[in-house]
Amino acid sequence: MKKVFLVAVVFLILVVVPMTLLATETTPAIGTEEMAAESVDMVAAQATFEETCSRCHSLKRPLGKKKDQAKWEKTVTRMSSYHVKRKWAAIPEDDQKAIVQYLLSVAGK
Repeated sequence: MKKVFLVAVVFLILVVVPMTLLATETTPAIGTEEMAAESVDMVAAQATFEETCSRCHSLKRPLGKKKDQAKWEKTVTRMSSYHVKRKWAAIPEDDQKAIVQYLLSVAGK
């Protein structure tokens, strides 16, 4: 009887538990850029981009560029510092992230 119980416990630990954990995994393996893009409301991000970026230049300017995520982040951070120099508030970090994700989705990389 003890051997049957021991075999059942080992079976549960080695087979059933890992299968259960794998079965409950619902998030597909995707890149970090794609994950970030999914968590951003693109309609709101577009509105933030248009409102924020059009204060200083036409929207064609950034939309005509092709950059990867790191370069867009650097650009948007730089633009935020320009806002401060013009005596406006810095672009909030959440808005910066949304703008970067929007630009990645429409202006590409």
